[in-house]
Amino acid sequence: MTDIQMSDEVAAQIKDRFNNLSNEFANGKVSISSEAGRISSGCGEFSGTVDGGVAIFELGWRDVMDAGTTAAGLIAGNTNALHVDLTAMDQDLSWSISL
Repeated sequence: MTDIQMSDEVAAQIKDRFNNLSNEFANGKVSISSEAGRISSGCGEFSGTVDGGVAIFELGWRDVMDAGTTAAGLIAGNTNALHVDLTAMDQDLSWSISL
């Protein structure tokens, strides 16, 4: 049987790609909050009517961004590993998940 292993160079590129993606998801939460504010302010005097929906919009997309951040970090942290560690996130080696 032949072992197939990814080269360190390719693994580093993949880790970097998913670390960057994780950071993009994390940074996306800021733009979601900004857009939610623009939606509400764009309604002017009727903003009270849409505020409940705007809050749901913001919370929903923040959850999506959080899930993307976590998933991309887990992929980066476990790329080219011989086992999968669901607590290891490689985003600047500063993240961990408590199970």
